[in-house]
Amino acid sequence: MIRKSLSLVVIVGLLSISSAAHAVTYTSDSNIADFTSMVTDYATLSNFFAGDVSSPYTPTSSDVANGFRVYAGGSLTGLPTNNNWILATFSSPVSEILVFPNIDHFGSAYDGYQYMIYGSNDAATWTPLFDALTVAGASEPFTLDTYTGTAPTSVNNVLTPGAGPGGIVGYEALFDFGTGYQYYAFGASTEGINAGNADQELSAVGNVREASVPEPSVLLLLGSGLAAFAARRKYRSA
Repeated sequence: MIRKSLSLVVIVGLLSISSAAHAVTYTSDSNIADFTSMVTDYATLSNFFAGDVSSPYTPTSSDVANGFRVYAGGSLTGLPTNNNWILATFSSPVSEILVFPNIDHFGSAYDGYQYMIYGSNDAATWTPLFDALTVAGASEPFTLDTYTGTAPTSVNNVLTPGAGPGGIVGYEALFDFGTGYQYYAFGASTEGINAGNADQELSAVGNVREASVPEPSVLLLLGSGLAAFAARRKYRSA
């Protein structure tokens, strides 16, 4: 019985660290408008102490295209104290987000995957959602290797200028967490920390929630139009 219990613990532990080799779709779209056009609204960024703007800051698509960045987060109630945290706040809970990293060390594996994510609906009790543990590749474009939590469904692992004062927007990552959160906290990823860079830099975090899906009786009438509805959720290649 003890041996079986230990085996179960080992299996659960292994499942908590996953490989993204077959889980993430990678695109190479250099047109930043293809990504800002997906966003219905942007989170207000706060709890940061450096960047091209002051805290709090609610980006616009124009701001993202200009490559403005925020970094140097602080502490947040309920989150680990051995990291720094930038807070992204939506007006209501959302489950699908598009992260716009700001890349200032292009050619370094960690920079496109420089963040971990926690979610909360009270800004006090937090759920770990994602952390990039390791990155694959000897040179650009880099891919996510191992991670904890939910991997992004898509990563656009090229630059999409947006060339800002300190870095260039790129490696946009689309996440679907299934559960909605009003507050998202972004800390430095394990990959970033291990590479000696614990300073995640963000240009924006957007909500990409679709409009309500029609009732089944209406869907039957849409026919082939459903394919177009679903296609709006995918990145368009350059």
